[in-house]
Amino acid sequence: MRVALPRRPRVPGLFVLVIALILSFCSPGALLAQAGAAKTRTTLIIFSERRMRDEEWSALFDALKRGSASEAARAPALSGGAEFLRGDQMARGLEVSRPISVYLHGDCSLLPMVRTFSPGALGWVWRVHGQIEPFIHVECGEIALVLGPTAMGLDRKRRETLMSEAMARVILHEWIHVATQNPKHAREGVEKAQFSLADLLAYDEEVRRDPRILRRRWNL
Repeated sequence: MRVALPRRPRVPGLFVLVIALILSFCSPGALLAQAGAAKTRTTLIIFSERRMRDEEWSALFDALKRGSASEAARAPALSGGAEFLRGDQMARGLEVSRPISVYLHGDCSLLPMVRTFSPGALGWVWRVHGQIEPFIHVECGEIALVLGPTAMGLDRKRRETLMSEAMARVILHEWIHVATQNPKHAREGVEKAQFSLADLLAYDEEVRRDPRILRRRWNL
């Protein structure tokens, strides 16, 4: 995973779309933190490039809740808690004080496949004029390439669980960059620059008990 560092501000069509969606649904006060609030919850508004089933959304939100609670002690930036919203179901006039937009690229459904090549970046954020912008990008297609061989022989529900846990792991990684405004990485945990398959599925008990998976490692 990487933090992209453009030399000058970039506002691709994707950003324009996301910003327009947020502004169309949120009141002007939605982008400002409430004055004097000791702790303000972050709101992650998640947009999917392709249609996701309700069960996939539920699995992703469950994984994000488990993951953020699990990482809060090691990553204080996540300790304030968060609300997770579907971008396609936002209520008009909704007010949030600390929004982060998450855009899911590609097909987020996991299908069994044979590994053919090493995937690229799983997620990224942009830093412009020294500020890491509150926009998280997740490459579902690249995550599926990593998980594809592991999905062999699994039913749809189990594949949804693995995919959602991996997506959540990537989102948490980039969320910490945004929350801390720090592009650096750690040697261990969710803030690592490179993930093995075991790192990507670190919240999954069944995966942690499987030595075959723990031996697999790729630089992402």
